[in-house]
Amino acid sequence: PMPDVPFSVRTNPVINKTLSEHPDLFSVVTPIQVDRFEALLADHPNQPFVQSVTRGLREGFWPFADEKPPEYPETWDEVRPPLAEERARQFLRDQRDEEIRLGRYSPSFGPNLLPGMYCMPVHVVPKPHSDKFRLINNQSAGKFSLNSMIRPEAIKGAVLDGIPALGDVLR
Repeated sequence: PMPDVPFSVRTNPVINKTLSEHPDLFSVVTPIQVDRFEALLADHPNQPFVQSVTRGLREGFWPFADEKPPEYPETWDEVRPPLAEERARQFLRDQRDEEIRLGRYSPSFGPNLLPGMYCMPVHVVPKPHSDKFRLINNQSAGKFSLNSMIRPEAIKGAVLDGIPALGDVLR
């Protein structure tokens, strides 16, 4: 099955307070009709895996991470300087607005992170063989990166490249 949220994280009072006071910031958006998907997999031989996937589609997936180490801060913003090029800055603003419109990014809740939140940098890189850009979320940036909380052995052999890889596993 897909990993569940560790008990220590699920019962963390700081995280629970932020979640309960701001539920609108933490919606799960998917194009998958989860009830239909679950019905189609009713006869799948690995029901614990199916149930963990459908729970993730409804509640959000836990990223194979351990709880944050004790030396990590409660809240962290991995700040980067503004982009130098105006065209890249405009692309970033346009992408942000589109993600908010589609419900995949939360709208602004002020200039500061809420308790328990970590923010990783977003980069703009050129698309190969094009004058267009693409957006990159860098989960490995900085001293307290989100990816640093994932032990390599926890994901050994896992392909974490999206829905097609998930579909292959479910076959």
